Amino acid sequence: MTDKMASTDIARAQRVAQIRDRGLAQAMESYDRERHLIRQPSASQPGGWTYRPPSTLPLAEILLAKGDRESLDEATAILSAVLESQELTPGHPHYGNWLWLADDPEVVDLNAVQFVLRGLLPLLVQYGDRLPPEVLARCRQAVRDSLEEEARLAVAPTYTNIHIMSLLALLVGGEWLGDERFQALGRERWERWLRFTVESGAPYEYNSPGYGAIDLSGLAALASLVKDPRIRLQARLMYERIWLHLSLHVHGPTGQVAGPHCRCYWPLMTTGRGPFKDLLWLETGWAWLLEPASYGRPFPAGYGAQPRAEPPASLELALTEHWLPSYLRPILSHQADLLPYEVRETASVEEGYDLTTYMTPSYALGTASKTYSIGTECFYIDHHANYLMLHYVRPGKANRWGMAYSRYVVNDRHWGTLAAAPDRSKEANFYDQGHFAGAQLKNKAIGLYALMREQEEVFSLKTVVVFQAGADLDEVWLNDQRIDLARLSLPVQAGDWLVVADGAVYVGVHVLKPSQLGREAPILLERGPLGELWLTIYNYKGPAKRFWEYASLRGAFWRGNIRAGYILEVAEKAEYSSVGAFLAHLREATIEDQVDSEHIRTVRYHSGDDEIELRYDLWRTEPAGRRYNGTEYVPPSLHSPFAVQGNSGALRVGNASLVTNPQPMWLIAQEVEPEERSWVAVNPLGISTPLRFETPCGMVTADNWGLGRLEWRAPVGKPQELIVEGLDEPIGLQAPKDIAVRLHIL
Repeated sequence: MTDKMASTDIARAQRVAQIRDRGLAQAMESYDRERHLIRQPSASQPGGWTYRPPSTLPLAEILLAKGDRESLDEATAILSAVLESQELTPGHPHYGNWLWLADDPEVVDLNAVQFVLRGLLPLLVQYGDRLPPEVLARCRQAVRDSLEEEARLAVAPTYTNIHIMSLLALLVGGEWLGDERFQALGRERWERWLRFTVESGAPYEYNSPGYGAIDLSGLAALASLVKDPRIRLQARLMYERIWLHLSLHVHGPTGQVAGPHCRCYWPLMTTGRGPFKDLLWLETGWAWLLEPASYGRPFPAGYGAQPRAEPPASLELALTEHWLPSYLRPILSHQADLLPYEVRETASVEEGYDLTTYMTPSYALGTASKTYSIGTECFYIDHHANYLMLHYVRPGKANRWGMAYSRYVVNDRHWGTLAAAPDRSKEANFYDQGHFAGAQLKNKAIGLYALMREQEEVFSLKTVVVFQAGADLDEVWLNDQRIDLARLSLPVQAGDWLVVADGAVYVGVHVLKPSQLGREAPILLERGPLGELWLTIYNYKGPAKRFWEYASLRGAFWRGNIRAGYILEVAEKAEYSSVGAFLAHLREATIEDQVDSEHIRTVRYHSGDDEIELRYDLWRTEPAGRRYNGTEYVPPSLHSPFAVQGNSGALRVGNASLVTNPQPMWLIAQEVEPEERSWVAVNPLGISTPLRFETPCGMVTADNWGLGRLEWRAPVGKPQELIVEGLDEPIGLQAPKDIAVRLHIL
């Protein structure tokens, strides 16, 4: 080990200890010694407390690891208190599940079983022999009853973070119990999730600043606790794949996880601090990851956000055996030298979910293809997305980054008005309440909205495009007129250009003509409830009424969905001499917005050298296709300057290529840091294939390569090595003679 590596390891260990100590102090401050549970303020009863049993399990693990009699007694008391919240009423349909809050009268959140087992199993596997026999026996029965509930629930692989925790429960819990039935079920579901994910590319629950960290936590725990060598290896491979997915959306100039986000709670969105960035800080120590913004009002603690520039306080984070794939630190460290670039991924081939992020030294623009959903239609899961989102640099400002995003809003249910559940604050989110479709090519994007079914009475339907900095924006123009933000609101016409000049960017927003569903449907430039700048585009504003046409999106009165949407283009200020020059560029664009006899809406935007076309089926309420510069767009599993994924059998990125049989593979090229240059090829499913892996340093071949990864480390001017990780050694492996081959066969 080099001195540099040793120093890095010491610094990381110090950060882990800091996170652990802060988490322990926070846990003890909130610990109720009478109930042996950690408490938190109630969201629904001011002045009251709630107790969520899984939150106390990491504290029990710390106490069991400590091992003295007092600590063991307290850990035992915690486990006994947690066990009291399991549903064990004979005949209950969710027998073996758990109360979400210890004082709930019923099982209200089926995910409780996942979170309890995520906290319970690691401490039982590692320290179960330190528990009194009677408590250990209770835990064993509790795990068995929970796994029976897991088997019944059969959480769909689309619910990524919960499904990973369910897999952890079945695989590790089944091994701990010595129950082959649960292990076999876990292996079957693991294989299904693995295929489901890698045949698309990104996880279905894509690019979530909060839930992405939960995905990594679950996979890391699985990789460290499971005994099955195949599962352990595949968990490591998928852990690194999700690290890659999230890291490719980190935008160093703003310090943000760039959009789009399938799920992002409001506190994470407005502070820019969340669990994934906390994990990245643990692994790198980069101070900018801890810097929060102060957009919006103060909000209650929770939802993974940290409004202060302090290290995270998380026992679970400190207790989980995380690692950062070696190639990611150089890529992120040298990002500024490589911008601009575009990242494109697919989260579900079957459902048509894909995402695009374009990053430059001044901004990151991201767009999703369509409305995210796992089919629940509930605000717990499906509606806290950022489908079209811009982060940009604001030099010299207190908030050094700005953001713009959009929402479809029904009945003025803005931030602070709508709670997803009794134990969740109304300040948890600003929910998107419409169907979305998007298309993006580099710095240009189209965002379209359509109604979701509306069976309640409606008095307001509107699209809002939001600039969160509000009155702190440098300049705002409506066509040729500079706007005094103190004198809002102002009327806007369809076809107008709103131009915002702020920080390092110019942003142009073009209003597409909306459907009018009543006597009044104004378009306004106004201030949002938190002082934001809102471009508000109404479809309806009037007396509360029930829309018969949209009660089902199919019924007897159905004539196709509504039209709503906008076009957005962003540029670095250095590209144009003034706001006027940028506006002149925007006015040269060609914009078409038409609906044909088959209810297909086609929006086409031709600006500069690029043309984007987005088609939307208003009858079926779904995207109907995209063309970029005249070519029908087929989204890749992954395309970026550093990594690619696909199933064609031929991949190339940087100066490396990989040729195999046609099947899902990914290839990574870390060529930005010569001292740590490396290339990585991954076969995640274990389908055997011939191999040709070629780099500027030569070629590696094999007659038969199965499950695993090949990492070719080629630091410039230093000895090279090929690290082969797998269940079996590749048959007929041939490497250049000057490369040392290291086998890690499980």
